[in-house]
Amino acid sequence: MSQPSTYRRSVITGPRQIEFEEVALPEPGPRQVLLKVAAAALCTWEQRVYSGIDHWSYPLLGGHEFSGDVVAIGAGVMQPLAPGDQVAVAGLRRCGECWACRRGYDNLCDNQHMPREPGRPSGPAGFGEYALVDGYQIYRYPKRVHPFEAALAEPLACVLHDVKRFMPRRGDTAVIVGAGIMGLLHLAALHNSGALVVVSEPDPTRRAKAHEMGAHAVIDPSTEDYVEAVRRLTEGRGASVQYIAIGLPAVIEHAIQAAAKRGSVSVYASVHPRGTSIQVDPNVFHHKEVVLSGSLAQDHEDFLDAVWSIAHQTIDLKPVLSGSFPLRQLERAFAAAARPDTYRVFLTPNGL
Repeated sequence: MSQPSTYRRSVITGPRQIEFEEVALPEPGPRQVLLKVAAAALCTWEQRVYSGIDHWSYPLLGGHEFSGDVVAIGAGVMQPLAPGDQVAVAGLRRCGECWACRRGYDNLCDNQHMPREPGRPSGPAGFGEYALVDGYQIYRYPKRVHPFEAALAEPLACVLHDVKRFMPRRGDTAVIVGAGIMGLLHLAALHNSGALVVVSEPDPTRRAKAHEMGAHAVIDPSTEDYVEAVRRLTEGRGASVQYIAIGLPAVIEHAIQAAAKRGSVSVYASVHPRGTSIQVDPNVFHHKEVVLSGSLAQDHEDFLDAVWSIAHQTIDLKPVLSGSFPLRQLERAFAAAARPDTYRVFLTPNGL
């Protein structure tokens, strides 16, 4: 099928400023693949950049959670791809050469950010009709998988990275703090873990959603002391694992207090404003052997696991799908994504 000579893409030029431009359709270079974007999810990172909370260097080509169809394949791509293949995209780039990549920590690659030229739009570019990506960034998925679910392979891979590092044992108590999209994906990933899974969330609609998706218990931290609630649910032991899926410093402090002996606290969500500090008694780590760690993005194995889980329906993503908008309605999509009763909103640049 012939392709157009130009395509439309969106550019975030500043806080709450979006422009649409018509640009030439590129040819894939060596080891590159041209994709026709099927669906792109509005991540909280793009929402922060759009709202001005995260001061990214504008102009930004947003959209790092997306799926698409293969259009053209550059020389040297090692995967057995063909035009029409449906793929999910790992938005982060990896150099494969730095110390972190060579140790297998490619989620911590020293060179993951693309070179930026001042004033020129750059970024993952899923918020457009077409996108040019490196061959190693794409993962094929079966045609039975909906493009919305395939686009969520990226955030699911991030969650699996966290859960695999801090997997509760059967009979443990795992607490997820925050029932936004990432908290609910943690809940879905822990569904068959054998642990008692608790969700802490002040918003009643989101607490109800967590119950609907299988949480064994919920905590309302606006009416109940979090630490006391966790101890009540664990016969005084505290939580074996706590996943912090909301960027509030005080939550981390409370989680450390609520940790069981040899318990783990994983800071999954980034904290804003940056540079914020927390106050912790270091003796907690000494006397209880509590582990405080972070979790960033995903590595290539996590992405494979996410695509497999979606393809074989071992993790159900349908409860977090919250509607879609055409590309020209990106501003409306951002407004919808910011509502507390939505989880993942999608763009469909080419229709579905």
